[in-house]
Amino acid sequence: MNPVAVGYVCAPEGEALDGQRDAVTDYARVEGLALAQIVTDRFDTFTISQVVQTAKFHNAHLVIVPAQARLASMRSRVAHELATEGGACIIIGNSPPGKERRPRLTEALPRRIPPTSTAAPSDAAAEPTETTR
Repeated sequence: MNPVAVGYVCAPEGEALDGQRDAVTDYARVEGLALAQIVTDRFDTFTISQVVQTAKFHNAHLVIVPAQARLASMRSRVAHELATEGGACIIIGNSPPGKERRPRLTEALPRRIPPTSTAAPSDAAAEPTETTR
């Protein structure tokens, strides 16, 4: 079973809205996600809680947001709201300058980091350390 995602698009009618929908759909297809719903916000009035509630309704652990949509600038807040359920928010497309984005599902979901050393604590204490002045 594929991971479930919800998309969010925000633009007036027309090419901008269609382009965002296509980008969300294409991203979900390429990443192997089951896209449960695309929330369409034509008037820039949806709130973060409404988008998060939609994700919870569909048991989606991922919200896909195009960089051009209003919620893209609030990624950290959306991610924070989703984190309580183990979810994440992905920003796709071109991010505004200075904005960091995580375009791949594997980079957005938390990963367990394996230990970097197999040396016993007593071995580590015996190794010389270097200090910089």
